[in-house]
Order: sequence, then structure tokens, then C-alpha cells
Amino acid sequence: MNDVHPPSVVYVGVDVSAKHLDLAGLSRLKQVPNTPAGHQRLLHSLPANAHVIVEASGACEHALWITLLKAAVKVSRVNPAKVRHYARANGRLAKTDALDAQLLVLFGQGLSPQPDVLPSEQMLELQSLVSRREQLVAVHATQQVQHQQLQNDALKTQARQLMDFMEQQIKALEKNMAVLVNSAELRERSQRMQQLPGVGTVTSATLLALMPELGLHSDARICALAGLAPHPYDSGPMKGQRHIQGGRWRVRRVLYMTAICSLSHNPILKEHYKRLRQRGKPAKVAITALMRKILCVLNKLLTQPNFTLAS
Repeated sequence: MNDVHPPSVVYVGVDVSAKHLDLAGLSRLKQVPNTPAGHQRLLHSLPANAHVIVEASGACEHALWITLLKAAVKVSRVNPAKVRHYARANGRLAKTDALDAQLLVLFGQGLSPQPDVLPSEQMLELQSLVSRREQLVAVHATQQVQHQQLQNDALKTQARQLMDFMEQQIKALEKNMAVLVNSAELRERSQRMQQLPGVGTVTSATLLALMPELGLHSDARICALAGLAPHPYDSGPMKGQRHIQGGRWRVRRVLYMTAICSLSHNPILKEHYKRLRQRGKPAKVAITALMRKILCVLNKLLTQPNFTLAS
């Protein structure tokens, strides 16, 4: 009796732009529009053993990513920086959309990234709300600066009215976020995270959306994903200064604000920060250490049901 071997994986690279998807790894199809119709055309052209590789370059790839996941197609949304480093390591310096799609095929073949998992509908909705809130907060901050600089009273009034409107929209988003994190799927995790002083509904919702792996991996892995793991820089007798790099900057931004808040509302973390400063650590280094500490505590709260915080 002959052994039956599963077919080898066919990696398909998709370079995403606002209007088009450039494709590599398929025999005939080379480009489709970045529209629902184009996504369906790509979907119907994929072999059964396809594994799609796409860069996480912004919002342009999100709809395609969701479409492929819902169709049970293997897809990996990979870090663009890792892809560029891989290209340089292989001497591929030229860059066009078609070449980038081919590079994604080589990246898949060389590194075999793990396929992504389809988030639940509630998680997808929470991620959309968090992203929209971040956008409005950024625009609101810009308007605040402009409001301070404007000299014309009519223009200042207009800027103030726009800020008031955005504040209403932000509050509405936060209300919807609170409803989602109080749902059956997320309530326990959110409440557990909020046991840490300085972490409220918005912070817990944001971290759940931006780092769904929280509570599923070790502290070291979670810190590495967030870009808060200090990397050694040693060579022979030389012991270089350790730095953090890479990871999810949006997560670090939330943790930074949480760390600043903790200096006023969490005596234990405040004391930890003071000890670091007394040991000669610069303020930025001490804040980063505080962010890492907060993330590890939140991870323990989710991974260890019996873990309790010191009072």
C-alpha cells in the first residue's frame, strides 16, 4: 500500500496597495483590484494547499486578511521590517510591487510563518473601535495645538467646536468599548486586568484588542511581542548597553500612559520607579522598566487564576 503524502504548501505573496493587489506564486493571476470583487477573484484562484503571505502595512490589507481567514485559507500577516531584513540578507535590493510580492513568496518558503487565527466577531469589533478611537484622539491632539496657536477668534471658536464634537465621538466609542469588554467573552479578562490600579476599562479594552496573546504566553514572550524585552549588545569582553526595539508600538503607547498614571495611583509601582531612579537609572529607562513590569503583572493576572496583587 502506497503512503499518501500531503501536498506541499504553495506560498502566495500579496503586495497590497490602496487600489491593487500584486500577486506572486500563482501561474496566471498577477494583479487584482483591492476590492471585495478582487478579493473573491483571488480566493477562487488559490489552490487548496495555498498559504498567503501579506505584509501588515496598515489598513489596506485588513479586509483581504479577514476575507481569507473567513474562507479558511491559511494566511500570515507578517512584519514588513522582517521582510525587508530578509530581502537584504538575500541580496534583493530592488523594490517594485511585483518584486515585493515575489519576495513574500520567498519569505514564506524560507521561514514558514505560522498561519493567523480568525478573531471572534466581538474581538474584531473591539479592534475596530480601538483603532477608530486612536485616530480621533490623534486628531483631537492636533486640534488642541492648533487651537492654542490660532489668533483669529472665529477660527479658535471653530477649532473648539471641532474638538467638542470629537470629544463626544470619543466618549461614544469608549461607551461601546465598555459594552464589548463587559460581554461574556471578555468580561472576566477585562475585570481581572482592572484589578491593577491605573488600568481602567479603556486601557483593558485597548490591550485586549492590540495584544490578544496576553495571558496565553510567558512573560518573556509577551514582552518580546510588545517590544519591551531588552536585547543584549555584547561582543567578546565588550558589554554593550541593552536596548528595546521592534514590537508593537501601539501597545507600548498604552503602557506608557498606564505607567505615568501608576506613578500617582499605584504606591507599589511608584516605589519600584523610585528605586530604579535611586540606582541611577535615567527616567526614560525607569519608565520603560515600569511598562515591562505592568505588562508582566497583567499577564500573570490572566495566566494564573490564584495570583493576587499585594495591597
